[in-house]
Amino acid sequence: MRKFLPWVFVLLFTFLGVTVVRASSTQAYQDYLYQFNTYRSTYNEFKIAKNEYEKFQTLTSQTTALDKTKVMLGARNTLLQSYLTLLNEKLNENTGLAPSEKNLYQSLIANEITFLDSQTQLIPSVGSLGDAQSVSSKLESHYSILQISVRQAIIAISMGDLASFAASYDTATHDALSLINANRSILSSDKQSVIDRWMLQVANKRSIYQQKVDAIQSASTQLKATSADELERQVAKIQKDIGEAKQYLSEGSAFLGELANALRYDN
Repeated sequence: MRKFLPWVFVLLFTFLGVTVVRASSTQAYQDYLYQFNTYRSTYNEFKIAKNEYEKFQTLTSQTTALDKTKVMLGARNTLLQSYLTLLNEKLNENTGLAPSEKNLYQSLIANEITFLDSQTQLIPSVGSLGDAQSVSSKLESHYSILQISVRQAIIAISMGDLASFAASYDTATHDALSLINANRSILSSDKQSVIDRWMLQVANKRSIYQQKVDAIQSASTQLKATSADELERQVAKIQKDIGEAKQYLSEGSAFLGELANALRYDN
């Protein structure tokens, strides 16, 4: 059986770098860390028992290897479920996602948890190392689907954060326009020209941001796991685009700050 879980731990910290753990997901996060340590321990015990059996080929070592394998398989499923539960909590907390978007990704997560439940129910009936390999292979063959669902949920959470930023940006832009229009009659023609030009740049940043967001959403729905490396390449590109989209809003916000300062004085 392959050790194919390290990406879960890496993804967690990539994910937490974007979204801070809040109170309602703290327990889910702590449970994930506990389950990760449990899995790591059971996997090490499985490896030792497996090596002992391959070395000595005794009935005792075979029985021990089988017992440790079954424990490891259960711990692996529980770890993955705890990670999915954490993602579900983060989706619940995200204020930038529409209910329909949350429901979509939470449905994907629920499907994966159900699949893992079905895998766990097979473990008690495992009576040989061959049976254990067969059960493990079912998860391994499903793994690409699981990875895509996880990554799409993480991307959705990041997109929800961006949407919240964009909503604040739009409110600030609206307030700036209202202030400009209310004071236009007392502004010099030169100042009006400068301010109008700056507002156009603010609007352009918002437009470029939206184009980037639309491209990200399209890329996320089209994720394909033709290979692990290819999936990582696609996800890395999306993460880069998310960073760029946020940068456009940050630059536009800085323009709004300059504009607010400019409105204080009419040279």
